[in-house]
Amino acid sequence: MDSDEQIMLALEFASWIAFGMCVLVAVAALVVRLTSVRWQHTLAYVIVDGERTLVRWFHDAGASAGEAELSHAQIAHLGDRLETELYYRVNRPGTIRFGRPRSHARALGFSALGFLVIGIAASIAQLFLMGV
Repeated sequence: MDSDEQIMLALEFASWIAFGMCVLVAVAALVVRLTSVRWQHTLAYVIVDGERTLVRWFHDAGASAGEAELSHAQIAHLGDRLETELYYRVNRPGTIRFGRPRSHARALGFSALGFLVIGIAASIAQLFLMGV
């Protein structure tokens, strides 16, 4: 087996592995996307009710309201603000966070795209070496 055949064999393996990983990671991205928790962005108002500190907001175009009690760390994060932007979970409105949630499905999608590019590049290089 000469060096050209060895390179073509390595490119063949690389292309099949890359295409296979592309499919697996794309399916994983789809599953994560379909099962992930939806976070909704909103403007919330801080309310001090006795010893409890709450945030309340409107969702569903103002048709209903959500409420969550703040922890000591969240109160310290807010400081003296009376309103803040936050994200709440659609299926559990009492769960909030102040930062934008990460999208793991997006990272998996970009990984699948990277594997696809590697597979295409390996296939093109193999065709080039075959003289097609």
